Amino acid sequence: MDKNYKNLQLELSPKQIITLNDFPVHSTEVLNDYFEKCKSGKEIALVPVIRKEIVKQYFYGETLKEFEIFIENNPAAEYFMLDGSHRTTALTITNRKIKGMIYETDEDIKKARSLVTTGQILENGTLDWTIKENCEFLNEHFSKTKLFQTVEQKTMRMVTEKVISEKMIDFYVR
Repeated sequence: MDKNYKNLQLELSPKQIITLNDFPVHSTEVLNDYFEKCKSGKEIALVPVIRKEIVKQYFYGETLKEFEIFIENNPAAEYFMLDGSHRTTALTITNRKIKGMIYETDEDIKKARSLVTTGQILENGTLDWTIKENCEFLNEHFSKTKLFQTVEQKTMRMVTEKVISEKMIDFYVR
């Protein structure tokens, strides 16, 4: 990666990322593919994230109240994930750190867009939006569900409710 982008890249634990509420995941096949890649140690595309302080400015009413309760109980949760449920779940199941790319400015999103051709960032709708539009998307998303959870909590829920393969559950619990 170009050294100009290194300052935007970080390694995160599943406790630090607030995930989207697409439970369990959209595609078990895609999750399985990522699980196999993660098991073999292959590099996985960066996950786009935004600091919670930036996103919180766009929450109001009941969503803001629920978010504040969540943060009180999950102080390590520092970032909102914009894309990457399959990747973050597979990385968590295989006990690997999650490599993220932080968006703090619209310029950061432009830099991320330039990394799509290298495979370091996957093409996704968040690349076409400004920071404000991404935060407004997150507000809309969470105002519908009012459920905040970390990647770790979501993964544990998938294991507990057995909505992923037994092979993945066995790998995760040992």
